[in-house]
Amino acid sequence: MSMTIDNLRVDHRVTVLRDFIDASGIAMSAGESGVLRGLSMDQLRTEIHISIERESGKMDLVFPLRAQTGPRNGHMREYFEVGEDVSTPRVIPAFHIPAERKMIVPPPEKESVPLNDSAWKRAAQSTEGPDRLEAMEEEMQMAISHIGVAGSIAEMYAQRMRAFQRAGNEPRAIAAFKLAVDWMGTYASWATSGGEGAALSYERDQFRAALAREFGYDPTGCS
Repeated sequence: MSMTIDNLRVDHRVTVLRDFIDASGIAMSAGESGVLRGLSMDQLRTEIHISIERESGKMDLVFPLRAQTGPRNGHMREYFEVGEDVSTPRVIPAFHIPAERKMIVPPPEKESVPLNDSAWKRAAQSTEGPDRLEAMEEEMQMAISHIGVAGSIAEMYAQRMRAFQRAGNEPRAIAAFKLAVDWMGTYASWATSGGEGAALSYERDQFRAALAREFGYDPTGCS
């Protein structure tokens, strides 16, 4: 908060009520006005400093704290009338309206997944069942005994996202997107060294960015 002395406020218009001469010999007459731009107190010199901006230029006034007459602490109201606030209005940034979030609906696949393909791929292409395929996740983790299984599960959900996109089911496509991203996060978290962690984190971020481009936007709100 800016300094105040009696009724004086920085960035307010002031009008002189009574003639006076400051400590440096500057005279002001009743009726003169300007905008108070500076207000301070010099404790070492025991002085009040007032800066008034007028059309003719800036005027720096000095008043001893121990003054017995004229403008002084406790008596500024007798010499200055304070008017309107002329400070520059604070600019509040306009509320950002994000770009339209619209899911991309890709064309139908020309060829369906062969019936003899792996179960997880068939599940990925299906729009049946719950959003999270927990039984399939467990089956894949039992079949693949290394950290790559998390990436494979992530890809399963990415495929499932695409299936829901083709079906025009945005809520379920979003759910699949989030599950894919979560599993890629798990994949990165299973790194066993700092170098591997950095590499897998990069792979995770690239996967997410590519998935968001396919989807049309990042439904988790991180883009």
